[in-house]
Amino acid sequence: MRSKIFLFSLLILISTTISYGENSKDTKLYNKIITELRCMVCQNQNIAESEAPLAVDLRNKVKTMINSGYDEKYIKKYMSDRYSDFILYDPPFRVQNILLWIGPFLFLLIIYFILFRKNIIK
Repeated sequence: MRSKIFLFSLLILISTTISYGENSKDTKLYNKIITELRCMVCQNQNIAESEAPLAVDLRNKVKTMINSGYDEKYIKKYMSDRYSDFILYDPPFRVQNILLWIGPFLFLLIIYFILFRKNIIK
């Protein structure tokens, strides 16, 4: 009888350890995603830091999607399609946001041209 109780206890211990290991992987993914998504209400905070109702809803949506088995790429694409690329702190290189990526270099080129024309830079 004692050996059956011991085996049953051991089985429960092993199963909780295995499920906790999977849960910690999901928790790491969840924390990673919510820190990489911008709050659309606050706009200077990620949804992990924000307490706006929309940020709470987005955190719940991310948690639901992770529990459903979706990966990080799909979740970010879903959020980007729904709320635009502005929700991502690292927006993809697309035609719609080419000025965002090339703008600083273009600005430096224009400043250099103006300074060169006024003979400040020789």
